[in-house]
Amino acid sequence: MKTISQGKIFLSDQRGTIESERIKRHSTFNFESFYNPAKEPVGNLYALHDDTLAPGALINFYTREQGYVLILPITGNINYIDEQDNNIDIEVGKSLMAFLEKDSFITLKNPFEDTSINYVIVAVKVEEKQPNSLTLLDIDLSELNKMNLITPTNRAFKISIGRFKGRGENNYEILSSSMLYCFVLAGAFEIDGRLLHDRDGIALSATDLIEMEALSDNALLLTIELPKQSSYILF
Repeated sequence: MKTISQGKIFLSDQRGTIESERIKRHSTFNFESFYNPAKEPVGNLYALHDDTLAPGALINFYTREQGYVLILPITGNINYIDEQDNNIDIEVGKSLMAFLEKDSFITLKNPFEDTSINYVIVAVKVEEKQPNSLTLLDIDLSELNKMNLITPTNRAFKISIGRFKGRGENNYEILSSSMLYCFVLAGAFEIDGRLLHDRDGIALSATDLIEMEALSDNALLLTIELPKQSSYILF
C-alpha cells in the first residue's frame, strides 16, 4: 500500500516578483528583497528563479551559499560569464551546472538584440567544498513520460526533466532519506493527488513512490531530489 506523502505547494502567482527594464524575475523562495515566512527554502534548495531577460540585457546572480548553480534555458540561448573569465553559450536543449563558492557572482546575458529569453536558475547548497567546475549537461526529451536525469550520478542531489503526452503517467521512486521538489515548466500535472499548473511547484516527502500524470500534451516537469533535512517540516 502506497505511503501518503506530505506536501507543500508553491503556487506560481504567489512567487516574489522583481521587474525592471532588463529583467522580470519570479522567485519561488525568499531571495534578496523578497521575504515571506511561507517561502523558506526547501532543504538545500535555496533558490529557484524563473527569469525573462530583455533583448541584449545582462544581469548578475550572487551566490548566497556555497554549492551548485544550474542554468536551464527555456526559450533562447543564454551567455554565462563568471569571475574566472569563462564565457559559455548555453543552447536550448543543454544546461550548465557550476560549483561556486559563497558570495561569488556570475553574469547572464541575452545575446539576442530583438527578442527576450526565458530561463530557470536552480541553486543547491552543499556543505563540502568542491573544485570550481563547469559542466554542460545534455537534455534528452525524446522518450515520453519519463524523468530523465541530467545531473551526474555522483552528486548528493538529482535534477531530472521529463516531457509527457496528455494523460501520460510516471511513478518516481524516492528513498526515505530524500525529498522531492517538482516544478512545472509547461502544461499541467496531477502529482500525488495535487493539481499543478504552469510554473507551480510542490515539495514532497514521507513517501517512497510519487505518482505523476500529465493533464496536457507536451507537458514539461523539472524535479529536484534532495537529502531530507530533519529541521524542514511540510505543512
